[in-house]
Amino acid sequence: MSEGGSKHKQQEPSFPQRVRGLNFFDTDANLHLFLERAAPGLLQRRSEVLGQLGAFAGDRLDRQAEQSDQDFPPALKDLPDHRTAPTGRRNEIRLNREYEECQQQLYKSGIVAVCFDKSASESHILPFVSMYMVAQSDIATGCPFAMTHPTAYVLDRLAPQAVKDKYLPEILRTDGETAICGTWATERHSGSDIGSTVTTAIRQDDGSYRLQGHNWFTSAFGFKKFMGIKTARAAGATAGGKGLGLYLVPSHIDEDWTVGNNLAITHLKRKLGTRGLPTVEVDLQAALAYEIAPVGQGLKAMMTALGCSRAHNSMGAAGVMRRAYMESLCWAANRETFGKKLIERPMIQKRILDIALQWMAGSALAFEAARSFDDAAKDSGKEPWMRIVTALAKFRTAEQAVWCAQKALELVGGNGYTEDYATARQFRDAMVLPVWEGPEQIQALELMRMIAGAEPGDRLFLEKIASVRDLLPAAMNGEKINLSTLAGTMEDSFKKLRAEPQKAELVADEFLGKMSDILTYALLCEEAAWEYANKNDGTKLLVCRAYHARVWPGEFATPSFSPGALLRHFNQIVQAEPIPPGPGSNWELHP
Repeated sequence: MSEGGSKHKQQEPSFPQRVRGLNFFDTDANLHLFLERAAPGLLQRRSEVLGQLGAFAGDRLDRQAEQSDQDFPPALKDLPDHRTAPTGRRNEIRLNREYEECQQQLYKSGIVAVCFDKSASESHILPFVSMYMVAQSDIATGCPFAMTHPTAYVLDRLAPQAVKDKYLPEILRTDGETAICGTWATERHSGSDIGSTVTTAIRQDDGSYRLQGHNWFTSAFGFKKFMGIKTARAAGATAGGKGLGLYLVPSHIDEDWTVGNNLAITHLKRKLGTRGLPTVEVDLQAALAYEIAPVGQGLKAMMTALGCSRAHNSMGAAGVMRRAYMESLCWAANRETFGKKLIERPMIQKRILDIALQWMAGSALAFEAARSFDDAAKDSGKEPWMRIVTALAKFRTAEQAVWCAQKALELVGGNGYTEDYATARQFRDAMVLPVWEGPEQIQALELMRMIAGAEPGDRLFLEKIASVRDLLPAAMNGEKINLSTLAGTMEDSFKKLRAEPQKAELVADEFLGKMSDILTYALLCEEAAWEYANKNDGTKLLVCRAYHARVWPGEFATPSFSPGALLRHFNQIVQAEPIPPGPGSNWELHP
């Protein structure tokens, strides 16, 4: 028998020289398993469109990303005679035409529109999964998508009927004329402190509003048709978040979308990554706007949108991890040094498995965020859990994505550092993931509001871990014991936090890290049990155990001179072949 336990020698892994050209849906067994487990109906109904998006993301979108990044980034151009220009503006953003067309291609597929079809609405998991595939090629395309979906959600749920009837259909178009959206909440002095917004909203006689202020970080600006949701303070409103309303600001003020709103671009920002996406500073000079949520409800409404976009951020991060994994495999399988392919060398195999471990772990957390958002959309009683898991997933997956992108670049070596290879762009773009929609400290504070205040977040977290543990099969008794131990430790920590709430800000980041680790492990256990029962596949259990050993290593150990379980099954793992537990598999199901 071979080292992997098979009766015949396993065929060496074979991968194309480049990731570009692969179908990001058809080739992703882990994604198929998630959908089969969590949303089997969606998989049956939408497999064709997901396959089409997978092909689009793996080829055309990737080519566009490289082109927009290197050759045709956004440019700020002065209009020759702004006084007679149809937009009434002094300048405008010029985008790569292919970037705009690729953005429209996403909406032409219907992946957002079908979620709001009242006759047969689709699960919100569909656009989240689409984001996962899009980010494998271009986060700069994924960003507006991750703001357009939540804007549609907020309009559908919260906007007055007249505003909803006028503007939601523009977002749900599938004819190539979709209005792209942005969430404009950042002012120079406040950053993530949305409650400090100073932009003012002045009500007009016809019920519309005029906004006056400066938006510091304005994305999704410059498309043919676009709109933003903007927090603003009505005249005479109280300070802080309680004085804010939420307003819709269209790029144009006429029915034909030809007369521009009073939005003056003052600066086009130069960024480390996501260079295809224009990010600008904008003066709102009595810009026409429409109320979505009145004073006192604006901050909560914006947080609803940000909750959706944070789930997108997590799914995008999981996509970056998978691209890093595939780049590593394709390079190592075709690069030969000193008469031997890199993929045959143990240290390279170990690094590839390290990336695979982070990708599968991060995907478990991101998929849970996507699923929980869809659950909360159907049942508002599930919103507290959605807020908890979204904060955990947004934080942890962003860190994992940066690490995976870095390690993939290192594997490709000097070539990976050049712009001739996707690894350089992917690494630069990944750096935005920890920043967008609130960095680590913001997610930690959001978590504290859920577990240290009046919310029952601590109880919900422990109940989730217990529900996973109690459904594990007897063969996973070791995992049951681990989860009980981890849950017990967290329960003690929650009690101490409840007893000393004044220390919440001191320990918020530590709770964020530890809770994300424990939840990730629990979710991997859940996946492992399902895949063993339904697929007779122990791969995820090996991943689950490797994750536990990596995060909670115990006492310091000397280097091991025998390959671990993942390394022994390297060929099967990278080729997504099942690893049946039991005799002949060269590993025991029982710990």
